[in-house]
Amino acid sequence: MSGSNSILSRPLNIYSLPQELLSNLAVRSIQATTTTTDPEQQPVAASSTSAATQTNHAVVSSSTTNGTGGGGGGLSCQTCPGASFDTIEEQREHFKSDWHRYNAKARLSAKGSVGLEAWEGMVEGISSLSGSASSSSSDDSSASNSKVTRLLARQRLSRPASEDSDQEAEAADRSRRAQLRTAVVWFTPTRAIDSLGVPIDTQFGVHRALFPPFDRADAYLDALRNMQLDIPNNGREQQDEDDDEDENGERRITMLMVAGGHFAGMVVALRPRSKTEKQQVKGAGDVRVLKSKTFHRYTTRKKQGGSQGLNDNAKSKAISAGAMLRRYGEQALMEEIRALLAEWADDLALSERIFLRASTHGKKSFWGYDGAVLEKTDERIRTFPFPTRRPTVQELLRCWHELTRVKVSHLSEQALQALDDAYIASLQPRKPFPKQSTTTTTATATIPMPETPKLTPEEEARLDRQRRMTDMIRKGRLDALKPFYDKYSTEFDHSILYIASSSGQEDILRWMLEDLRLDPTFISPEEGSGKRAYDVASTKGARNVFRRIAHDHPDWFDWKDGAHVPSGLSEEMEAVQEKKRLERRKGLKEKMKEREKERAKLEAQGDPTAGQEVIVQEQVKGQQEANTGGSQKLGGRIGGEGGLAGMTPEMRMKIERERRARAAEARLRG
Repeated sequence: MSGSNSILSRPLNIYSLPQELLSNLAVRSIQATTTTTDPEQQPVAASSTSAATQTNHAVVSSSTTNGTGGGGGGLSCQTCPGASFDTIEEQREHFKSDWHRYNAKARLSAKGSVGLEAWEGMVEGISSLSGSASSSSSDDSSASNSKVTRLLARQRLSRPASEDSDQEAEAADRSRRAQLRTAVVWFTPTRAIDSLGVPIDTQFGVHRALFPPFDRADAYLDALRNMQLDIPNNGREQQDEDDDEDENGERRITMLMVAGGHFAGMVVALRPRSKTEKQQVKGAGDVRVLKSKTFHRYTTRKKQGGSQGLNDNAKSKAISAGAMLRRYGEQALMEEIRALLAEWADDLALSERIFLRASTHGKKSFWGYDGAVLEKTDERIRTFPFPTRRPTVQELLRCWHELTRVKVSHLSEQALQALDDAYIASLQPRKPFPKQSTTTTTATATIPMPETPKLTPEEEARLDRQRRMTDMIRKGRLDALKPFYDKYSTEFDHSILYIASSSGQEDILRWMLEDLRLDPTFISPEEGSGKRAYDVASTKGARNVFRRIAHDHPDWFDWKDGAHVPSGLSEEMEAVQEKKRLERRKGLKEKMKEREKERAKLEAQGDPTAGQEVIVQEQVKGQQEANTGGSQKLGGRIGGEGGLAGMTPEMRMKIERERRARAAEARLRG
């Protein structure tokens, strides 16, 4: 039936649907309402606003089933088992009956619905229950409702109090979850429309974000009819006559996106572009784009995510140049967005819907400031009901097509019934929490909790002395350490040698090895990897202390195998190393002089850029030589604090001055 003349062979626009299709549509909605209102007061097709999707369709009770559902009739009630009707009037009368009222309220109370025979057996002994279906007065309806309520109350009294409270809690939880609305409202044809090529087993989906927030399901159908444009569906010849009209009369939708420093905005008219109109946006096709704008600012660090403002709020403010640039980019982006909103104020005021994608922090650019064009409480503002990518014009066009194109599916009555059952099952009570018996609770309460062992005054004093010892070693307080160790030497073992070595305290290391004769081959219980004190040395100077003592006293310990000291270090060897270091430094100074001469020569020739390239190349080469020169220890620190480890304070200050001078010179050249 869906041949070449079928409207289903091409995309359907929500705002230009055929009138014949609109006249034969019904809303798919859940019949088992989750509210506690009187079922008689709720319309048949508007029992709930939880519209069905293809993944969780609700129960259809008012639309035509094409003879495939229920009993022998064409209409059925999914709330009452086995109920079928030949006419819509019979179905409406059934919805007023006590049987239907009972089943509707029973399902709210987490009870199963009952058939007609079971219902007749339940109402035996209760008078005047079966005649309420023909009652039309409010008094009769109230009396009937009270009888149904009385029957439900009688059944609750026959259950234990704990079971009753549990079922009420489960029903409340199910009611809460049933209010979660799906993103798409689904419509079904009440009959097969041969002229349009629409079979009976067709479902049409429209994004709920395009509708106002209704409380009744049938209101969505009226709203869909009111959303239509006065444009013939077979052509657009009449549009040419309106091409010169003022754009202020256009119905439009505004879409705004901001993420990762990227902004994209677009105002789109609901009326498609005519053949005579020129398209201003590449790839827009028939979409009539009134205005569009994109811009970008550097606000997010690469591969890190999150804006600089959020990072500043979570931590202390960074003072790097990149952080300052990102803060400036955030402020500039916010000002540009606000300026654009002020420029588009008329379009925003005329927009039927405003779709916005922004983080909580990013929404400050759209409202909450003096002279804001948009208000946070504006009912037209919607979020995109589907995932979106980086804000671009093409992404906005994709979102426009996703929003305005009708979703079409073809599911049989059996498939819909299976989806209905799955949706109803999803609203059933969740798994109950395991109940603890009284004996278990009592036993748990009587089990004593493990208490933290309380230290004696002597133990606390010993821990305090250990902390003081560690603090004095790390700070290099040798004068205070000597008398303290002499007084409490019995409380400390050879493991304090690890602390001195890892802290790089050379004087304390020499005192411990020469005066105290602490064993460098000792393995601390805290070092599970078997490292010795030499292995944890943090500086080259600390390692040289071990090597000097190993050279002067080779018979004290097993230095190579036991203490892991590779070799001894004599004064002659140190003198040779110092001589090499001075020669290397002298060579670096000569290279710097040559570089300065070459730079001055190139600048004199009128080519300062070439001089800068030579400087950069020499700096890179010198850095590579510095990194590869000298011995390096596997597993140790490389370069210490910027390559200054092991140097005297005077040498460090001198190198820092040279670095600052070079940086200032580079800034002046740049």
